[in-house]
Amino acid sequence: MGIIGTLLGRREPAVEYRTVDGGHPAPFPDMTDEQLYNYEVTFNVPNRTFKERPRSVRPPEKRQAAKEAHVRKEPYTETFMQKTQERPQHTDMQQTATARRPTEAPQPAQPAPPVHPVPPPLEETSLAPLDFDKPMRLVTTKQPVEIVTTRARHPVYKVHAYIGDDDVVTVFTLDGRLSENGPRYLENVPQKQQLHLNIYPNPDVHAAERYVLTQHASKEQADAAAKPGRIACVPLQFDL
Repeated sequence: MGIIGTLLGRREPAVEYRTVDGGHPAPFPDMTDEQLYNYEVTFNVPNRTFKERPRSVRPPEKRQAAKEAHVRKEPYTETFMQKTQERPQHTDMQQTATARRPTEAPQPAQPAPPVHPVPPPLEETSLAPLDFDKPMRLVTTKQPVEIVTTRARHPVYKVHAYIGDDDVVTVFTLDGRLSENGPRYLENVPQKQQLHLNIYPNPDVHAAERYVLTQHASKEQADAAAKPGRIACVPLQFDL
């Protein structure tokens, strides 16, 4: 088909993404076989990849593989431990030398260091809720997302949206997921905040700070509140 298509001037569609566990062609990155099955059933895609719902199995991480390789070396570890246990702990000369040592005063017990609780890792449940009234984008590719509706009739996929220049809507859950148990794919675009700083010389020559700053929401407010001796008015932008 590839040679015939080339001769006839036709091109086969390129596969941009594949599922992370099965390697099947997928319309979006980081999808599992189960998410691909849900996507094809929702949109009634012809020639579906699976006839029945697959069971997603993510590939094991390198750390887990290294751990399993370490476990397979148990016979060597057991042999080393057995040889260590068979060695005599003290010789007669060592016991004599130990007996001739002067008795040392017992050292006072050192207090145990305080144990500080380790905070748990950041979970998705602690993520801020989505605000669909503000600009949205994809978490992975940062493409803009245009929300069509958040009140679709489907019991799970309430959000219909256009991704980038797509002319076909993509469905999401209300928390921005492509499947009920999948990762979040939607996030709010960080909003730019702006301040204007009035800068004055510090009248206290002995102070550590050489300048005194006052902040204002706009250039007009900064100019209206300006006092004699102002050195500069500086705009400052940051993400919130």
